[in-house]
Amino acid sequence: MYMKKQNNIEENNMNLRPKLTLLFLFIITFGFAQDVEVKKLKINNKLDHFAARVVNDKVFFSSNLTRKNGRIILDKYSQTLYGIYEGVLGEDGEIEDAELVRRKEVGMHNMTASTYSKDGKFMYFTSNQTEAGENKLQNKNTFNLLIQRAEYVEGKGWTNFTTLPFCDPNFNYLHPALSPDGNTLYFVSTVKGTKGKSDLYKVSVTDHETYGEVTRLSDDVNSSRKEIFPFVSADNKLYFSSDRRGGIGGLDIYCYDLNSSNLMKPVLHLEEPINSKGDDFSFFLNDDLTTGYISSRRLKGDGGDDLYYFKDFKVEDGE
Repeated sequence: MYMKKQNNIEENNMNLRPKLTLLFLFIITFGFAQDVEVKKLKINNKLDHFAARVVNDKVFFSSNLTRKNGRIILDKYSQTLYGIYEGVLGEDGEIEDAELVRRKEVGMHNMTASTYSKDGKFMYFTSNQTEAGENKLQNKNTFNLLIQRAEYVEGKGWTNFTTLPFCDPNFNYLHPALSPDGNTLYFVSTVKGTKGKSDLYKVSVTDHETYGEVTRLSDDVNSSRKEIFPFVSADNKLYFSSDRRGGIGGLDIYCYDLNSSNLMKPVLHLEEPINSKGDDFSFFLNDDLTTGYISSRRLKGDGGDDLYYFKDFKVEDGE
């Protein structure tokens, strides 16, 4: 499922069910153009496929690590391992010639849910700590999640892997998303001060080398439930998934306008067919603001998590 992306540790770390707030009362619904289309991609199979991101003519996504015979690779704790794959952007959103992004510096390792600078030179992604930290929800030590940055060097591939300095091993940090100008990194965390199972946070980024103070997003966005998989579109709208009350499935996709001057900024719930009665998450919108990808566990899927391409996306938020 959506919380298995960095192995089952993530799901176990975030299983608290907090109390309901009144935030859902302020959720309103986006109006979709009638001709929006959502198409299941041919790359889907019995494996998980999720978190697609387009960088120029390439598509990066996450999926299971497998052996040559197709068997899923497990770590020494019998946990599923995931990797980031790079494919060519084909016609009508199809992903072709996908190959695993190899992390040569450390060998086999969890890599999922990535985001990229506009020029494709920097990648941020979710991985695991190598040393166990505290898990205050379960009163035991677990290998918590962290965010790393990598640099693409011509002739070498992805290299210079660095853990972001604010990642405390006693908390989870996951699902990074760069703002369109590359100056802000949004992410999910369970750090002290989190009110739900997981909340959305942000931090300033300077030259992909230094980072500011971690700031929790307001209660206009975060709820008493779970917020995951943020994404910021070219028109500065924040999309994310949540299991808050008022949705139509387990996880639904929501939108929040970061540019709005409305003092009572509503969180906007996306209608069908973007959302479904299954889990819908990891929304991505191309710069044309009409096409993109979602990940979903909706009916008639091929595997656990499947990738879908959509087009003719249009919203009317009433502002």
